[in-house]
Amino acid sequence: MTKAAAITSDLKSRAESLLPSLIARAAETEAQRRISDETIADLKSAGLHRICQPARLGGFETPLDEACDIVATLSGGCSSTGWVTGVYTDHQILVGMFDPGAADDVWGATPDSLVSAGFTPSGKAEPVDGGWRVTGSWGWSSGCDHADWLIVVTFLPSGAEGEAEPNYCLVPRADVIITDDWRVMGLAGTGSKTISVTDAFVPTHRTLPGRLAAAGGKLRGQENAPALYRLPHPPCVPFLLVTPSLGIAESLLALVVEDMSTRASRGVPIAEYQSLQLHIAESAAEIDSARLLMMRDTGEAMAAMEAGFEITLAERSRNRRDHAYVVRLCRQAVDRLFTAVGGQGIFLDNVAQRKFRDIHAMSGHLALSWDIAGTTYGRVALGLEPAARLI
Repeated sequence: MTKAAAITSDLKSRAESLLPSLIARAAETEAQRRISDETIADLKSAGLHRICQPARLGGFETPLDEACDIVATLSGGCSSTGWVTGVYTDHQILVGMFDPGAADDVWGATPDSLVSAGFTPSGKAEPVDGGWRVTGSWGWSSGCDHADWLIVVTFLPSGAEGEAEPNYCLVPRADVIITDDWRVMGLAGTGSKTISVTDAFVPTHRTLPGRLAAAGGKLRGQENAPALYRLPHPPCVPFLLVTPSLGIAESLLALVVEDMSTRASRGVPIAEYQSLQLHIAESAAEIDSARLLMMRDTGEAMAAMEAGFEITLAERSRNRRDHAYVVRLCRQAVDRLFTAVGGQGIFLDNVAQRKFRDIHAMSGHLALSWDIAGTTYGRVALGLEPAARLI
């Protein structure tokens, strides 16, 4: 086993060791509408807040496919914890795509820093000496309560001939106000609240045009950067938001199999019902298919980066398709398994109902929408220009 593989295996073992605590805190996490301080402390103690942080700044720089596997493991214990860990890990990769000075700002003096974001373009920016003054509000900032830095997206005149275009802008927590408006039916523990800044100074090195994040390492001038930070962001890195669905589905399957193997109805073992056997088989096949798709796409992306290749438009559209399709497969499996649980599943002390609600909340995310992802793939397959940004 290589040193890198041994590190990844150790990180996954650390994630597995946290599962009993995550399961025990899942209901409390949902009620608090944020990840608990104790869980964040556990993640930091296990080093799981540095999965894809640059190695030069104390991180593990784990390949994307292996990072997804670790996040899926955590998600099996608590969907919200898995989602927020996936978000933090996504942002570690994204910060690695900025000018190196941005990563130095985030982790140079404080290697334990966590990064949240508000990605829907909003706000306004005024040019000032050395950068910009940014003002605005952004919703859906998962894990913001524990973040030390936040990425917000606003329009800057960084395009051709000064054309305004979306830019990622990195701001410290001290410049951010959090509005506690996250009251939802699923993924409640993610604390995906609204964040606001007023006249926050963003130096130029802490900005990154969205088109460059999408383009890949060569156009970003990162030919010699570690493979992880040469990935094009939109078609690859969001698999870290996809993978919690896999953890939810895999864990629910295990729970249902364990429960149904000992339950009886009117003296007849439920395990003898052929319909249940078929439900288990079909759900397991969907979940296995979802994992295979995700690991193929992320593994091939990392292999391309290691070999110095760019990801083709066809591969980008396929990955974008699979972001949504993996979640769709897992949701179908969860729906079927939740129905198989029967009336017991509707009680709020039954974990099945939380997993059911969480995966439905997750599948509503714009990045995981099948209507958008499927039509994007279909357009590219038919020789048309993609409607969504792939390059």
